[in-house]
Amino acid sequence: MIWHPLLPLLAPFFLARFGLPLSDCQFQLGVNRFDALGGDRDLFFKQESLKSQNEIFKELLDSAIDPNDKDARYLGFPYYLKISLSCARQDSARAVRKAHYSGVFPIVTIAFEEPVHPVLQKPEQLEIEMRAAPYRISGCDSEELCEMCWYTPMPIMNGSVVMTVTVRDNSLGFQVSGKRMYMNINGYLRETNSGPEFSVGERMASVKGYLSLKDVSRPLWRTYRQAPVLILGGIPNNKVILLSDTGFNDFFVIEAAIDSCWISSRKCRWDQFSSSIVDTVSTESTLFIRQNQLIYYFTGNYSALYMNASGSELWTRILAKQCVRKLNPVDFPHNNTEFVLALGGGWQEGEFFLISVSERCKLKWVVFATEINRFYLLVETTLHGNVSAYYTMAYHQDTEHYEVLSLTPQFIPECKKQYSLRSIYDREANDQGFVVIIGQVKYTNIPMVLQGIAYNPFSRIFYLWGNVILQSTDLKSYLYLSDFFSDSPVKYFIHSYSGPFAFVTENEEVWFSNEVSSIIKRVFPSRAWTLHSSLQKMSGSKIFGLRESPVSVFYDKEDLQELIYMEDDLGNGKLIKRSFPLRFVLTYNQIIERPQQVFSHEGKDYIKFSHSCPFARVRIVDLPLPQRYSRKEHYRAEPPDIMEKTGFHDKKSLTVYQGLIFQLLWLHLAYNRPYADPVHDPTWRWWKNKIEDAHYYSYVASNRNSSGGVYVNMAKYVKIYNLGSGNVWPDTIFLDKRNSYNFSVFFSIRTKEQSLGESAEENSLDYVWLTITVAHPEYVNVFMERTELISRGAVLYKVEVVDVGIYPRQDLSGKKLLKSAMIFSVANAVTKCYDYSFIGPLTKGYRVLPVVVGCPPGRRLAFDITGTLEYTTKKNKRYFDCVNPDPEMPCFFFNDVFYPSFLIQDMVTGDSGIFEGSYIFKIIGGGPYSTENIRYFSTDEILRYNSNNVSETWGHIWLSANTKGNAKDSEGFPILSRSDNGIVWVCQEHSSCYDILPRDMLAPHYFFVVKVTNRGVDQTTYCDYALEFIIHVHGLHLSPSRAIFLMKVSMSSVVGLVILYVMMYILTPKVKALCSRFARRIEEVVILRTGSSATFSSSVTSRGSQNYFLTLSEGECSPGKGFLAGALKGPEHWYLPLGTSDEFPDDPTLLHDVLAEALRTGAEINRLVGLIRVQWHRLAETTPWTTHDADQSAQHNLRTLDRLLKEVRLAQEDLATLTRLLARLTVREAQQEPAAAPIRPVCDFPWLERGWRAPRCQPFPIPTCA
Repeated sequence: MIWHPLLPLLAPFFLARFGLPLSDCQFQLGVNRFDALGGDRDLFFKQESLKSQNEIFKELLDSAIDPNDKDARYLGFPYYLKISLSCARQDSARAVRKAHYSGVFPIVTIAFEEPVHPVLQKPEQLEIEMRAAPYRISGCDSEELCEMCWYTPMPIMNGSVVMTVTVRDNSLGFQVSGKRMYMNINGYLRETNSGPEFSVGERMASVKGYLSLKDVSRPLWRTYRQAPVLILGGIPNNKVILLSDTGFNDFFVIEAAIDSCWISSRKCRWDQFSSSIVDTVSTESTLFIRQNQLIYYFTGNYSALYMNASGSELWTRILAKQCVRKLNPVDFPHNNTEFVLALGGGWQEGEFFLISVSERCKLKWVVFATEINRFYLLVETTLHGNVSAYYTMAYHQDTEHYEVLSLTPQFIPECKKQYSLRSIYDREANDQGFVVIIGQVKYTNIPMVLQGIAYNPFSRIFYLWGNVILQSTDLKSYLYLSDFFSDSPVKYFIHSYSGPFAFVTENEEVWFSNEVSSIIKRVFPSRAWTLHSSLQKMSGSKIFGLRESPVSVFYDKEDLQELIYMEDDLGNGKLIKRSFPLRFVLTYNQIIERPQQVFSHEGKDYIKFSHSCPFARVRIVDLPLPQRYSRKEHYRAEPPDIMEKTGFHDKKSLTVYQGLIFQLLWLHLAYNRPYADPVHDPTWRWWKNKIEDAHYYSYVASNRNSSGGVYVNMAKYVKIYNLGSGNVWPDTIFLDKRNSYNFSVFFSIRTKEQSLGESAEENSLDYVWLTITVAHPEYVNVFMERTELISRGAVLYKVEVVDVGIYPRQDLSGKKLLKSAMIFSVANAVTKCYDYSFIGPLTKGYRVLPVVVGCPPGRRLAFDITGTLEYTTKKNKRYFDCVNPDPEMPCFFFNDVFYPSFLIQDMVTGDSGIFEGSYIFKIIGGGPYSTENIRYFSTDEILRYNSNNVSETWGHIWLSANTKGNAKDSEGFPILSRSDNGIVWVCQEHSSCYDILPRDMLAPHYFFVVKVTNRGVDQTTYCDYALEFIIHVHGLHLSPSRAIFLMKVSMSSVVGLVILYVMMYILTPKVKALCSRFARRIEEVVILRTGSSATFSSSVTSRGSQNYFLTLSEGECSPGKGFLAGALKGPEHWYLPLGTSDEFPDDPTLLHDVLAEALRTGAEINRLVGLIRVQWHRLAETTPWTTHDADQSAQHNLRTLDRLLKEVRLAQEDLATLTRLLARLTVREAQQEPAAAPIRPVCDFPWLERGWRAPRCQPFPIPTCA
């Protein structure tokens, strides 16, 4: 019906009239610094991770996290993503509170764009979904009236600087419109003391004075979906650029820090000087600009890209000696490199840099087909009569030659039905809308003027544009799209690379079309545009004004966008970005072009609007799970649970959220390791140590008793492998070798009520025909089966997209893929079929599905440690591990056959299974005893150590266990498989592991670097599963010479040990007896020394000693009663005469010294007497002697006793002398007359000299004299 397209615009008036609720709010996004929560939007340029947050995580004792784990990386990102609401008809702060208390919370999905230069990661499609956490902005006491917002971490992945942020609500509370925008890192900012500043130039306050309504639009050139920062020049008479890191959702006005130069010469003429920056191109890491004929570039500071070069300090001029006329963008990279083409002018007209054309001509445009490494050129030449002709050429960079493809017609073809100008808005073309340019075509007298080439690598369609549009698939044959005929030629061409395209003419007309369609529509200016603009102004829209001028038109991920400069009545201007209302304009155009009719039904008159769409409804059903084909790895996370009853998070809980997201993404990066984990999931290592306590932690949190006030639920940080399709095609499908993609398309025609006034022929299934155009039919086939469901008024198409299996490239995962596309369209339905929804009309009946052929991203080959150990142990019936085992790198015994096992793991779907294909096993490096000693081998060494073609060199490290021989490739490397994978370690004479010198008593061990690849030998896949890993082999053999030498040394040692053992067996008893006697001697000496010290330790003082000797002089110890005489019973005694005291000098200390010496001598005699007693007992015990050994012992005892007696005699003499001296000194001191006094008796043993056989003596006590 005619009012259906107007429903979204008229609904607000009706709902407001009847008081029905309607949300006019949408999400507003920005970033805040880590330490500036609640502030305005900050500039997004910092790329370094914050310091570890382990101190906070150590407080979370009641959560299944371990900050001390070796895999723990709880760091933070520099920014948070702030989410709020922007409303047109109500207060935004109030709307945020209302949304929160009604149960609304945003769900944010951040998709990381794959970088041009992948350094640390293989190509991947990664996205993470996070639930936003509510946050109450500080400085407010009232809980109800506080301003609030939502926060999520703003993650940064190393290698990606372009991120698409999509936010939606959770379908609770009032409805909030979702939003998608780019949130990219701006590498052209630097930190200063006064805050962030732009390094490319000076930031201006506003666009005032730089833009006006008279300015013309200009193209926005950048690398397709890779440029984080977009720039736009063309500001008249100013070296000013517009710069944006959000896809122009907001922007900055920058005056470029370059000199305004005009270098004109005779060879490079430049007619007019301008300070404007004309051509601007953005790539992933660099900006290019052209001012006059001068080219400058500026490299951003992107540490996240791991660039070899640091960011620029100043704009750098390049091609200084060249005369450059214009720049051409290259939308796609090639071999991880981005390009910008510069076209020559002046004396270098006809040249472009990288290649040159020898013929003198004017180079109009160059495109670089990166997927085939070929340049396509549009060349203008002048024929006779100053008539221009245009050639298309190709330059093959691989073979370094060019070829002329075609010469385009000089004049515009003539149509069957020529255009007639009906009004300023509408032109009527011929019935077909195109002309095939062949030999029989008639031409007008209007010259054909071509300005450039546009190329879509997905569909392989070229467009030559100027004052005509020519379509081609090979630049040799063309279709002239006759629906475009304008006095204003095309100024720039805009590709979406997903089917639709647009172009802008010199008069600022915007035209639209779809690939493989001949219909071209002018959408601005047009009657439909005027209608839509008027309705928007009536509804009070702020993005449509009475005075506006286009600045640029471009495509992003959403749709066709336009930058508009708008002024109000006071002349205040602003630059805004708005979605080009293409769907509305095309829908209104259908109503305007289709005249209404009047008909009667059941006696009532109706107005009939004829249906231009052959069907009423289309549904896509029976779709498989999308991730297997879209290759998107999807993570899901939620904020940690907090114990705060209000439900608002604080800085601490948000810091925990940051650390958890960082840990989750770090585990994703770290999972790219050559060894397979027991569980195929990156998060397994995170929870494996504490998963058993999960229920306990949940119980504690349910009682709000979690330590630290935060609880981390491990089930909320997961990788999702089974996302549903929702009956929607994925953005892109990836096909491996002979893979297929199946689905069904269901078309239904209008019901009886919907087709009132129509004949059966007008509403018939015969007009519903699905067509599919395949860009690369040699590689991709499509099979369709049509079924008409008459009773249901429907048509069912079963579609199967199949890879043929002949794509010639086998490469790493995600590398060198074939970009193709399938274009689905229903006959007579392009730009004519729409579904009407609350947000406006939605197109149907046309869709382009990109198809990528090759090894899909997200697949890898992993060394199966567990499977290898189990199978190797089973086959060898034993397993010997290293002395010091390493669980991360198990050991394998040199003498055992090695049976490696590998897994094919899908990082997207979570599938993991045994690799059944063929592969080549090579040792490419190694080193003994430690991984630090590993050395990578040269190409010749790898060939010598692994190839069977050089077996005569005796340099093999390993051989196949298959005695019948293996198949081998052209270089002689054996081809192994799952059923034939036995490896025998040999380490031949000229190999690197031959004759490793042992370091200790253990056998040598060696670390081998192994490379496994199936490239060229496995015909089941397009993937080159290249894998490098290290294995540890112990028990290596020694060389024969070294082994014989060690055997000799070992045998000598063994024989010597045997002889030593025999000798010890014979001599051991004698040695033991000798050692025992010696030990007893030492023991006795120690005992006697200890006893002597105890005897004399309590000796009397000098005065007491004097009294002692006085008592001796009085005869208290009479002869025969001394301690020796009493003990030995019968020895003779004698007395020594005393002298006089006059013989001594008068020395007062002499008496004390003599007394002390006498005491020491007495003690020595006492010790010797004790030894004599011991020897006496031993001599008595050895008699009578009955053995030779006893005889020898007795003789030894006698000799010892004789030596002791001699020592006693000497001591007796000394003691006698001292006694005499002591007596005289005593008498002199007492002033008494000298008298003879008895002295202490001593003993003699003259009977010992008469023979060695003496009577036994009983033990006696040591005598004392009172």
